[in-house]
Amino acid sequence: MGRYQDGLRGAREFVAAQGGHVAPLSISEEELNPDVQDDLSVHAYALEDTARTYSVDYKYPDDAGTSEFRFFEDGRQRTIQVGHIPAQYGDNLVIIPVHYFVVGAVILQRDNRKLNVWNEPEIIQGIFVSRSLVPNQTELENFERQGLRVIDTEATTAGRSDYYDMRRRALREAKKLRLGAEQTLITRWRESGIAKESFLVVDGTLMNMRDERNVDRCIGVSKSFGSRYFDVSTHNRILTLQEGERSWTFRFHDAEDEQDDLRKGGRERISWYLRLRSRVNGEPEFGLIRAEISKRHADQAQEYAERFSKSLISDRLPTSYPAPRWDKHLYPIRQCEKYLSSVMPSSATIIASMRG
Repeated sequence: MGRYQDGLRGAREFVAAQGGHVAPLSISEEELNPDVQDDLSVHAYALEDTARTYSVDYKYPDDAGTSEFRFFEDGRQRTIQVGHIPAQYGDNLVIIPVHYFVVGAVILQRDNRKLNVWNEPEIIQGIFVSRSLVPNQTELENFERQGLRVIDTEATTAGRSDYYDMRRRALREAKKLRLGAEQTLITRWRESGIAKESFLVVDGTLMNMRDERNVDRCIGVSKSFGSRYFDVSTHNRILTLQEGERSWTFRFHDAEDEQDDLRKGGRERISWYLRLRSRVNGEPEFGLIRAEISKRHADQAQEYAERFSKSLISDRLPTSYPAPRWDKHLYPIRQCEKYLSSVMPSSATIIASMRG
């Protein structure tokens, strides 16, 4: 963790230099406020018959290890409040939280069944603080000159000095930075020329991507669902998929993009559900994922859903048990997570560093 020590030390010394209190929370903001990926209001249009489900042409063990995918991407973020700065403005006492953050993104490449890091991962670290409220601006600028990355979480509306709102803004900024790091890495992968012959499997929804050139060569895999796209009865058909079955393909877009010119970045995607695995007395979403591809593949939606589903089922092995949500994990994506965990400081490391 040597590469992070300067950032961790800078965060600790910054709080002290502002007359604040180095008092790290014992849990990250992400753990306090888990993010559900797909909590969107959407409009969906089926591209296949919704009255039936579709069996994927996958036979175990003959088709195990036959995935066509070679590249896998995942990103992680960790945001921990490491201290706070009391500041008096007239009659008002303001408590300013200071967060240390680290975000990362990695692509793993598979060759001869071995996974290795492609190119270089994207790693960003620094602190979040509401910049204009910091009492000693000179010290703040000194720390920046010394290399500490300071990300402003200033509110532009009401709640500017609200302690809880500042904490929520830090979490939002962390997500924004993490998505930015992922996009930077994916763009580098696309521009390398490899994307002409390969698809990149991305952990999570593609709805956060605005560059359709990137989306065009990506397959998003969501493990968490906060929405249903069809009426209750039709959606329940998805929840009763058998292992190795997929739903119909459908197009969907976010409600806010209803009037968007889709040629200018409107977020429309092709999607389908797939049951990776099942078990006796499993809950309805056990082993259930949702895949997404670019709207540009609409004419080949059924072909791609069948072809890609076969590879996704193959990539469920080896099993990622006992990882959280192991039933929905693709093994290479789990390896991405493990790599990022190995190169990013843990919550325990961050907290220990704040205590000197």
